[in-house]
Amino acid sequence: MAGKSSGVQRWLILGAILVVLVVAGLIGRGVWRQIAHLRHLLATEAELRAQIQYEQTRQQQLEQELRHVSSPDYPEEWARRYGGMVLPGEVLLVVPDSAGTTPNQP
Repeated sequence: MAGKSSGVQRWLILGAILVVLVVAGLIGRGVWRQIAHLRHLLATEAELRAQIQYEQTRQQQLEQELRHVSSPDYPEEWARRYGGMVLPGEVLLVVPDSAGTTPNQP
């Protein structure tokens, strides 16, 4: 009987070791999944930080443009530059674009 009980003990020990290995494997798998997820989150955070920096810079540019177009001198600047308008007594001088024309060569 002593031989039978030591054989059962060996199987119990082997079974317990197997259960411990399976549990350790499952825990390890979960840990690796969490590490991969953390890496993904860190990469996403870096992308979002870059996007935030870009948007903050863009906001500053837009605020500067808003200050410019809100200035009292802007309507006149726009009228002269884009509207082709002049004040009374001024002459509008239009210079043709030289890139589209080629001089006649003899």
